[in-house]
Amino acid sequence: MKMSPLPKLQLAAILCCLFKSGGATPVNPPKVPQMSKQYIDESKLVALKQPAALATELEALGKGPIEERVERLRKKVVADLVFVKGGTFMMGDFGPLWSPEKLPYSVDPTSKPVHEVKLSSFSIAKYKTTYAEFDVYTDATGTERAATDPYGMEQRYPAAPAGVQWQRAKDYCQWLEKITKLPFDLPTEAQWEYAARSRGKFFVWATDNGNIDYGRNVPAAGHISFLTPFTGLRHYPVGLFPPNPLGLHDMAHDGEEWVNDWFDKDYYTYSPKIDPKGPVEGVRKVARGWPVGDSILPNTMYRRSRPLVALPEEMKDFGTAPPNYQSQGLRCTVQQSTPAR
Repeated sequence: MKMSPLPKLQLAAILCCLFKSGGATPVNPPKVPQMSKQYIDESKLVALKQPAALATELEALGKGPIEERVERLRKKVVADLVFVKGGTFMMGDFGPLWSPEKLPYSVDPTSKPVHEVKLSSFSIAKYKTTYAEFDVYTDATGTERAATDPYGMEQRYPAAPAGVQWQRAKDYCQWLEKITKLPFDLPTEAQWEYAARSRGKFFVWATDNGNIDYGRNVPAAGHISFLTPFTGLRHYPVGLFPPNPLGLHDMAHDGEEWVNDWFDKDYYTYSPKIDPKGPVEGVRKVARGWPVGDSILPNTMYRRSRPLVALPEEMKDFGTAPPNYQSQGLRCTVQQSTPAR
């Protein structure tokens, strides 16, 4: 019998809590991922709200003296870390190894060949970095806030993922190292994929069950109208939907994320097996994830080449966005093999 949206949401919350406490059976990736109907009658959608504790934390980051805001951020970014035990996995388009037809899942030629990678343990943020968090960094360092042009001001909201240039994303993570004394940095591309796939399992989509269930584990068309005062934003507030089995939110939607690596379309043909860090040099950086408003792609393996600073000719699909509008977000890691304290 088909489940209504509300019971499914309740079930997802229960399963999520059980998994975090170690009481649930690990989720197995489907060999044939399923996708629900995208266009759902709005009367059947459930109004979404950010978890109250998360919303309170983000709101508090904008209040009080800068010293207090920095201390709140320091505590939050450490508490939000998810430890990822290292291991060996097959990186790239694993369709030939997993799909029933032994065919690729992706049309992206740069996601091939699938190749073995061995990673050391690390920790990664459970949420994308929000404007509330990035504003603490810019205010504390005396640098310009992100997205302060007229278009950006329409898009920025404290709970939404911050869109920034690659260097600013890198600088933010390294600044977190200064305030936490932990080795924060952007993830490598291999770390991002390993985490999105819940330690390298064969998940095509980084949702809670490996399938796309519009309105429950990813946004449905029309959902934005339920998110007042967010109406008009391209990005959704973080944490609205269930995390992947590893406990990471929004890796299957809500925009691309910067990683450390330079982009080379042929990198997978010569990537080292142990802790690859990308090409030594390059012109463009790798971004991973699901672009806002894009069609559904096999997002755990799909690679994108993005300029360090947005180029006008690449902004044509963003409608009224200015030529330098930067939509890529970030999620930081801690580069140490033991859980962060």
